[in-house]
Amino acid sequence: MFERFAKDARVVVARAAEEARELGSPTVEAEHMLLALAADAAAPTGALLAAAGLDHDGVRAALERETERSLAAVGVAVPDLPEAPRDRRRQPRFAASVKRALERAARVAGARDDRRMITPHLLIGVLRADVGTVPRALAAAGVDRVALATRAERLLDARGRDGLSQ
Repeated sequence: MFERFAKDARVVVARAAEEARELGSPTVEAEHMLLALAADAAAPTGALLAAAGLDHDGVRAALERETERSLAAVGVAVPDLPEAPRDRRRQPRFAASVKRALERAARVAGARDDRRMITPHLLIGVLRADVGTVPRALAAAGVDRVALATRAERLLDARGRDGLSQ
């Protein structure tokens, strides 16, 4: 599947793995992809996220709040948790949530007859999840996922009209 990815999308996927590694996660999840997309505020998808209050720090804060909220729901406070061992040298493997996001992104590209997958496809793939950490974190942050995905679709339309590579 990665052969269809444009350079910007490949960079984001690699950055998602780096986000997971830096956080000590053994797996790359959809939230790591969202962090990676928000990391470059100068890129169209990064700027779109930043305009919604989701720059890299904003995404991280929303994810932290969601973790705390989820743990509190089962009676666990974050300070009560022992520090998990982290091996930042190990390459995290792709988990189901990010695989599904990539599949959704590929379906969006296919439905549009886009030859190449670019970062707005990836963002739409992440945002179209109905369940999971990302939708809960965005809801808690007051972000309308559907409206944000619609703005990402407009980015795709603009890229196509401008004749930029896809």
